Amino acid sequence: MIYPIPQKNNLCGVPVTIKDVAVSGDFQSLALTVFEDYGIGTKGDFLVKIKVKNERKTTYIEELSRLSDEKYFITVNSDGAFVETSSRRGVFRAINTLSKLIVNGELKEGELEDYPLFETRGYIEGFYGHTWEQSKRLSVLQLMAKYGMNTFFYAPKDDEYHRAKWREFYPEKEIMQLKKLLEAARFNELDFCWCIGPGLTYCYSSDSDFETLINKIKSIYALGAKNFGLLLDDIPADFQYPEDAENYSDIVDAHIALVNKTYKSLKAVDSSIRLTVCPTQYFGEADDYYISKFARGIPADVRVFWTGREICSGFLTCREADDFIRSTNHKPFYWDNYPVNDAEMFQEMHLGAVKGRDKELYKHSEGLISNVMEYAECSKIPLMTIADYLWNPLQYNSEKSLKNAHRELLGERAEQFAYIADHLCVSCVSRHGSELMSDVLSHINFLLSTGQMQQALTEFSEYNTKMRQCLEMVSDTSVPLFAELQKWVKKFSLCCDLLDAILTVWMSPSQETAQKLACLLEQYNSDAVILTGFCLREAAERTIDMVM
Repeated sequence: MIYPIPQKNNLCGVPVTIKDVAVSGDFQSLALTVFEDYGIGTKGDFLVKIKVKNERKTTYIEELSRLSDEKYFITVNSDGAFVETSSRRGVFRAINTLSKLIVNGELKEGELEDYPLFETRGYIEGFYGHTWEQSKRLSVLQLMAKYGMNTFFYAPKDDEYHRAKWREFYPEKEIMQLKKLLEAARFNELDFCWCIGPGLTYCYSSDSDFETLINKIKSIYALGAKNFGLLLDDIPADFQYPEDAENYSDIVDAHIALVNKTYKSLKAVDSSIRLTVCPTQYFGEADDYYISKFARGIPADVRVFWTGREICSGFLTCREADDFIRSTNHKPFYWDNYPVNDAEMFQEMHLGAVKGRDKELYKHSEGLISNVMEYAECSKIPLMTIADYLWNPLQYNSEKSLKNAHRELLGERAEQFAYIADHLCVSCVSRHGSELMSDVLSHINFLLSTGQMQQALTEFSEYNTKMRQCLEMVSDTSVPLFAELQKWVKKFSLCCDLLDAILTVWMSPSQETAQKLACLLEQYNSDAVILTGFCLREAAERTIDMVM
């Protein structure tokens, strides 16, 4: 199975095994680059013909009644493949899919028709914490493009020139990095959206502040950006300047005026510029006063960010989206605060698959943008599942998608990695963690309760061995993903010690072994880092009670 799952995969004929390809037709250079990125040779005799044509078949998604530049067809026979699409973006998507089929050994004769269901699919670097290094940004960007996302929002809260120093232009080094990021996004068919958050110090009555704001945005437009975000989140809900209180009756009126002036000014620069805004009230009841008035007061084609009922919503539903539409005359553009783990969540690590998003949410929203963690390598795992959901929510399977993400990033180490990943999925989308450990300990408790002591000891010992092997693997900080996890690896080491101590008490029950276990349990519980909880404590406490 390849991911994201294609909409209509009828490649079900005779298997086609190839090592190298040749390319002819439109966007040959792009296709060759993508094939080479997958390690596929490009001097073979399996001919991939690419035809770009703008017609109903290649542009119109029938069940959505929507045009798309990402729809494509792949027809395969024994000696070649034919790609039909309407754009460079469609070619990029098709060749990525074809490459995955070849690498996975899943290429067969037949036809594949594919397109995304969510129109806008992406992620936002919008967290509080250390900003990503440029190399990390590029790595995540390329992976998300490979998995079908089409949008990247640049909005790091700790980028001073985005928020605290919004009035100042970027220095030369930083502006060159943004330029390279924009170029990489363009090549990988992601729409790059640069955001600014002036609300901490902005004076709504100041013509000078407004001119400064527009000039700052124009400096990024000069790099080639045409998508911009005006973020008014996490700012004071009341006026800070007396002249604002004199000129506006309410903060929402000031925000409406700012958005409308910004929209008008940017459209005068370039009518193709797209503006997205994040209101100060970006979660809660969809018919509250602020969001209702704000969204109804701005142009219909300005996208409005919304996180759902909560800042970090466990569920995003079509019913709530429809409430938002009725209240605001805008479809919600979801800023999904998953997998982000900043603020009060800093002791958690969110490596689980995305859950709790309605399968038909694509019909009721502008799209969904996922807010990432400050841990770029770790963010890749949940982001891949989000990309799978956004492309094809109707066939999305969270467990299979997560396993694929592990395989993609860890290869042969994926199975071993599952022993720590089991404990790193507690978040707003899943309050249940340590399912593997819980099942193991539950079965062992059954064996103990039914007098099968030796079998219980054997199975517990085997589980502990696998946990230790996983600990040894993830302790290797030369692996970028493991390096980011060290805070959690430290507690995972305590977890392994605790399991060994439980086993020791079972094998040699005494006051001494039980006391050592009790000390380890106290040490484990005193560490605030979130790992596994109830099932491990229960096993330790039951074992201590058995002796003390």
